[in-house]
Amino acid sequence: MIVVSIFETSLPLTDPVLKFLLILVIILFAPIILNKIKIPHLLGLIIAGAVVGPNGVNLIERDSGIILSGTAGLLYIMFLAGLEIDLVDFKKNSKKSIVFGLLTFSIPMTLGTICGIYILDFSTQTAVG
Repeated sequence: MIVVSIFETSLPLTDPVLKFLLILVIILFAPIILNKIKIPHLLGLIIAGAVVGPNGVNLIERDSGIILSGTAGLLYIMFLAGLEIDLVDFKKNSKKSIVFGLLTFSIPMTLGTICGIYILDFSTQTAVG
């Protein structure tokens, strides 16, 4: 009965079990396959998500469940990126890291605020927030 219901599906997938199965298959096989062609596993997960999404092959429709899975996946990717940070190297270059962080925040924030005030005619509070 389950096998029959699998073959009677249409795209994009609507059955939550099939959606979850597809996500798990992607999480398992995308890093393995893309590591063989020397693409980092994090990038492989992002590429696989873009391929099966609504702007790719349209296997999965963007709904609340997929948005939740995508948010959890983003947090997972950020967690893995944090694990790959070399703390000894980070401590050795802490001043450069702080300057880099301040510049990558302050320059876009300043330019965005100026554009918001003078180009888009926003109030200062709206342009900053």
